[in-house]
Amino acid sequence: MLQSVGTHLGPGQRAVVHVLADGLTASDRERISSSVPGNLDLDWREPVELGAGLPLWGRMSATTYQKLALADWLPAELGKVLWLDCDMLVLADVTELWQRPLGSWMAMAVPDERVPLVSSRFGVAAWRELKLSAEAPHFNAGLLLANLDEWRAQRVFARTLEYVRDYRERMYFWDQEALNAVLSGQWLPLDARWNRHPAYAAPGEQPWILHFSGNLKPWLFEGRGPHRARYREYLARTAWASTVLPSSMLDRWLERYETSHLRHRWLMPLEETAMMIRRKLTRI
Repeated sequence: MLQSVGTHLGPGQRAVVHVLADGLTASDRERISSSVPGNLDLDWREPVELGAGLPLWGRMSATTYQKLALADWLPAELGKVLWLDCDMLVLADVTELWQRPLGSWMAMAVPDERVPLVSSRFGVAAWRELKLSAEAPHFNAGLLLANLDEWRAQRVFARTLEYVRDYRERMYFWDQEALNAVLSGQWLPLDARWNRHPAYAAPGEQPWILHFSGNLKPWLFEGRGPHRARYREYLARTAWASTVLPSSMLDRWLERYETSHLRHRWLMPLEETAMMIRRKLTRI
């Protein structure tokens, strides 16, 4: 992700990248530092204490909740930040995003393609209790242009943690659900090309950011599609260039399944039911 950010910055542009080093070893940091272009300056940040009682299930670790504490572990003088999940490829100059004025809005984000409303399945479980409109849009939290001054003033960290603890038995998508609960009605939508899952990219479309959200990560198997080939292109410019990605008939079938019309029209409800069962079996 960082390699792709630096590659697409405009001429003469530099970016300070604040990296949350939750569990990263000294060796990890060295390899990451050697993998980014020279127009990125890395600033290693330590996580804040989140306390107990945060629900987890499936593949996610407690680090995901550090997103709620952005305004606390980032420098106090920083008024805004562009958050990018690490499972992204950035294929455009993010300077254009950074320069957008936020005013008093809490954030800018891309409406979620799979969970369009707070009242949708896997949206905000307690939308009724919070008196949110059923038609309020729901965003994907993988990309956020966040107004840190407003986050601090409106106590986003404390309020999102309160939501998580109050509704831990019902919520599904961790930090994303908590942020949608607290920021509803206070964020501006961005063009979907700034946060596009490969499965939703139209033929011939050129997304500005590819987001490999979900379970089928491009580092888990090689894949044959153009978006996974793009991932390997940037991987080859990093300290992980020699990584051999698994390749099998099953992997190729999963890749075709990920983007098939059959999946999106008929099989998605089955996937969602399976996810609900997995949550029940693995929740802590």
